[in-house]
Amino acid sequence: MEYGTDRVALSIYMASQLFDATADLLRLNPEPAPDPQELFTRFLAWTAPSPT
Repeated sequence: MEYGTDRVALSIYMASQLFDATADLLRLNPEPAPDPQELFTRFLAWTAPSPT
């Protein structure tokens, strides 16, 4: 696995993917704009460590 246990690097990578996806969605279909909460959940929320 490329990121293994490096959650910080994974989060940074996924944040860059979120940025690119948001730009693409706005360019392809500006109305309605993408829902920020939905995009955050899809790209970043799952990268947070699970509470133990």
